[in-house]
Amino acid sequence: MEAAALYFRFKDNLATILGALNSKLEVRSMPYNTSIPLEINLLADILRLHGLDFRSETPGAARLQDFQQWFLQNEEKASEVMHRVLEDKRAYMKTTTGTVLQKEMLIRRLEYFNETAHTLDVMMRQQQLQSPKHFQYPFLLNQ
Repeated sequence: MEAAALYFRFKDNLATILGALNSKLEVRSMPYNTSIPLEINLLADILRLHGLDFRSETPGAARLQDFQQWFLQNEEKASEVMHRVLEDKRAYMKTTTGTVLQKEMLIRRLEYFNETAHTLDVMMRQQQLQSPKHFQYPFLLNQ
């Protein structure tokens, strides 16, 4: 998906992810409690470079709710920063693993939220359709 489409869907993706995490969907076996806060921190690092400061000490995936509230309050400024970063092909940032393009860092974060929203949306639809679980082990069925 192109960066512009990822950027355009970002707000909806946040809402989809939060809706799924706040539903009865079973996600305990998935890495979202670890990966979502990390991705939010990386996205916040990009925004912080441009004067926007999001900080949250909320543990686990609940940090996404803090970020969504902050984003909605600062949507115009955050969107402007994201748009500027996506247009700038030369801006770099230092990370713990080296130096990377800000644009690439932002695109990877937007891709993560898009893929996570898609996965959770599919899982929610399967649950609504009462699809059988696909991960049952054959040796458990004989007991």
